[in-house]
Amino acid sequence: MASQEDVSQMASLLLALTQPNTETIRQAEVALKPILKDPRSVPALFEIIKGRGVHADSVRHVASILLRKRVASHYSKFESPQQVEFRKELLQVLASETERPVRGGVVGIVAQLAKQESTSWEELWQFVAAAAGDANGQARELAFWLLQETTETVGLHLQAQYNNMRDTLFAKGLQDAEAPVQKAAVKALGQLMSFLASEPDVQIFLGQLPLMLQVSVARLQQDEDEETVATVLDVLYDLAYSPSIGPDQLKDMVQFSLLCLQNTNMDVTTRDSAALVIATLAEAKPKTFGKDEALVAGVLEALFALIENSPESAAGALLESNPAWREDEDEDDDDDYKDTPTETSMAQGTLDMLACELPKKYIFTPSMTRCMSRLANTQSPAARKAGIACLGVIAEGCSEPMREHLPDLMPHVLKAAGDGDAQVRECACFALGQISEHCQPEILGYSSQILPIVFQLLDDSTMSVQATSCYVLEMFCERLEPDAVRPLLDSLVRKLAGMLEVSTKRAVQEMAVAALAATAVAAEAEFTPYIAGTATLMNKLMALQEERLYSLRGRALECMGHMAIAVGKQAFRPYFTATMQCACEGLATESTDLHEFAYAVFANLAKVMGEEFAPVLPELVPHLVKVIGANEGTMEKAAEENNQFNSLDDSDDEDDENGGYVLHVRTALLEAKKGAITAIGEMAAHTGSAFVPYLEQVMEVLSEAGRTHWHPLIKCEVGEALPSMVVPSVAAYHGGEVTWEKGDANPESNPLNQHTAAITTAVLAELMELMNDEDKETVGKACEGVQSVIELVGPHALSGIATEVLKLTHDLLMR
Repeated sequence: MASQEDVSQMASLLLALTQPNTETIRQAEVALKPILKDPRSVPALFEIIKGRGVHADSVRHVASILLRKRVASHYSKFESPQQVEFRKELLQVLASETERPVRGGVVGIVAQLAKQESTSWEELWQFVAAAAGDANGQARELAFWLLQETTETVGLHLQAQYNNMRDTLFAKGLQDAEAPVQKAAVKALGQLMSFLASEPDVQIFLGQLPLMLQVSVARLQQDEDEETVATVLDVLYDLAYSPSIGPDQLKDMVQFSLLCLQNTNMDVTTRDSAALVIATLAEAKPKTFGKDEALVAGVLEALFALIENSPESAAGALLESNPAWREDEDEDDDDDYKDTPTETSMAQGTLDMLACELPKKYIFTPSMTRCMSRLANTQSPAARKAGIACLGVIAEGCSEPMREHLPDLMPHVLKAAGDGDAQVRECACFALGQISEHCQPEILGYSSQILPIVFQLLDDSTMSVQATSCYVLEMFCERLEPDAVRPLLDSLVRKLAGMLEVSTKRAVQEMAVAALAATAVAAEAEFTPYIAGTATLMNKLMALQEERLYSLRGRALECMGHMAIAVGKQAFRPYFTATMQCACEGLATESTDLHEFAYAVFANLAKVMGEEFAPVLPELVPHLVKVIGANEGTMEKAAEENNQFNSLDDSDDEDDENGGYVLHVRTALLEAKKGAITAIGEMAAHTGSAFVPYLEQVMEVLSEAGRTHWHPLIKCEVGEALPSMVVPSVAAYHGGEVTWEKGDANPESNPLNQHTAAITTAVLAELMELMNDEDKETVGKACEGVQSVIELVGPHALSGIATEVLKLTHDLLMR
């Protein structure tokens, strides 16, 4: 029992928390913080909750929130009789409380205590059973509200009651005559199914899934209750990977999600959740999904229809992901718009997942049939738009069968590129780009037909068609041989350069730069006559200072690196200094994108310029070492589901492990670190003996990254870079080449210098460590690295470790 003084003091502070004055609230929080750390705050808060008519409902509501936050840390400090009485009174309050917010707060308190008492609080479960059978609808709703809030306790400790709960609670609750009870039953059952998704016990409740879906549809139709639908979609997502989901449940889940996706009256984020469920089920149950031909047909028809009936660009899979394009198009729109899914983006994303995940024998033919039938529709540009767009979307997932059918497909694609409707032409470019990227090398046989058409589209009056034409050139040209690109080389370069000089749209400029880079890579040495003019254009772009133009500046820098690869050291030498200066200036900015572009250029220029790159090593290597060794994670305050009065929870108490903070990973820095490792590997591989002084510090940071970094992307890149660390030693002490004989591992004939032997041993030790990694790609890179080192320095590289390497290799083969 709390003293009246404690209750009065607490009530006045809680009242201050309800005032519309920030300073008043702040002062109350400061005063409350030490009080709430005292166990005596529990009875004081509870007295206020019980004081209906004495304290304002808003104050009682705040008291219930704070008691829920604090009761877990104080409960064990009370004697057993006090705990029993407290639990008894809580249930009495629940039975009599009429104010919904307060009742909700008390439900939260009960849930906190249920975690500690679990099965020993029999009165709670008796209360739930009685409430579920009560004639009062609010009592029945309360029963399911309690079950929802105590999901974790039910899932961990009440397995013996599952059958009874299914038959006497959930079955009746889902069929209750009152909508609020049905809604509460759906949420409670759904949350329990989510909790049990990976457990065999979920099978006990899956029989209720069809009824739960029916109730959700009915609630949506009768009450426009989208909240319940959103809850159910979250449950279906959690169930997607459950081993207990069979063909019947999958069909029900897909059909319900498809119904939501097609409902234009629903919020777009809810529809996007429905699309995610369908895509996830395709990923989780590809064979079960694919075998149901009627289900696949229904989903495809709905997705195609969404794209066909939407006025949006169906090349959005390319354009919407380009920040420059969105900035060009949406300068006057709300900031939040950029992240809002559209009907077309949802349909394309789902179709892409189906194409990538379902067995091709189930998805390719029905998808192609719909593409071709729409492309043949001469009366409807929207149908042709959908047909050619979807052809591009499935190109990645269905690349293998599509390569076989190119002779049948390409006439339709090329015809669409000349369509009278701009959106069809735009989508034809998108499809050509996707096919060029994913249907190699067969697509190269169509270069004589594709390049002239794309060349014409560069003059299209529609900006989006110009942009997607550049994308096709980028995807197509970077894999062409010089002979294939030669007939159009002069015209292509002039056209792309003209677009750069005339266009004011950053998206078109970026894509034109990327297309120029790809053209240079394809033309190789034949690009040499154009390097002076192109470099002049790139220098202007590399000098851009506005932050919003950094991506264009980076693309120009990237283009210079690709041109260097194309034309070689002698032709690029006049442009080396200016390119390096621009790249280094980018490192002085806070733009991780510019940093990443700079590292890629360093890698390419080190490869091209060789030992002439060495003078910049003293400046660059320490920087790269620092980047590789940097921590891309920061500790940030964890988000909470209920953000009311977060400063008054117990996250800063002395016994809290992390103070409510979580590790936040900055993915941009992760990519930059990967680029830095690539760059330093290429420098070691191509700058000769000049890199020797840096080997010790570089090996130290690569070893740390390979052994301790959590991300396979970084470990894989370390495995790629490590063999290059042997090259400088070979250059310094062996004239650039170690002379060795196959099979000769005699110690007396060991040709390795002491330094070379030491660095070889260190590199192989790190690669062997990576061979034990769980990531397949990392292991693969490590194995390739061991092979590269052996080929470079000979069999003496294995001196003393041959048995261990063979054992690791054998273990991998036996996995």
